[in-house]
Amino acid sequence: MLNKCVFCDWVKENTKSILENQFFVCRFNNYPVSPGHVLIIPKRHIVNLSDLNVDEWNELKFFIKEVIELVEKTDLKKVYEEMSKNPIDSNSEWFCKKAINHPRINTKPDAYNYGVNDGKAAGRTVDHFHWHIIPRFDGDMDDPRGGVCYVIPEMGNYKIPR
Repeated sequence: MLNKCVFCDWVKENTKSILENQFFVCRFNNYPVSPGHVLIIPKRHIVNLSDLNVDEWNELKFFIKEVIELVEKTDLKKVYEEMSKNPIDSNSEWFCKKAINHPRINTKPDAYNYGVNDGKAAGRTVDHFHWHIIPRFDGDMDDPRGGVCYVIPEMGNYKIPR
């Protein structure tokens, strides 16, 4: 029995991608943490970040920049309204509705988090490498210091006296 890969299927079907080049496709995340949350997915099935070849690594930095420029020009409210019409599950519908109602939808983000869950212990749920770009907005958290370090909550803010 072959293992199915949802990301390989997406690449093959070439549906819902918003940008692509010879190595990668990009699409909006079905579970957006904030409006504009996208995934960059290699067309080639690889599992880990370290599996990227030199050409893919070199192209990734340019692709990230192109993706951000596109996201910032996109009518995100329209994107999530469309996604909400035919959600993949009830959780996706909830996330999309949160994005639609975000007070800063369709405004330029103030910052970005970039993330890779490189292994199951790091939270990866799909065994196909993918790069998250998560737009951030001033005030979306009371104290955003620590950013991606909050993967282990008590370790996120290194400024708190212990």
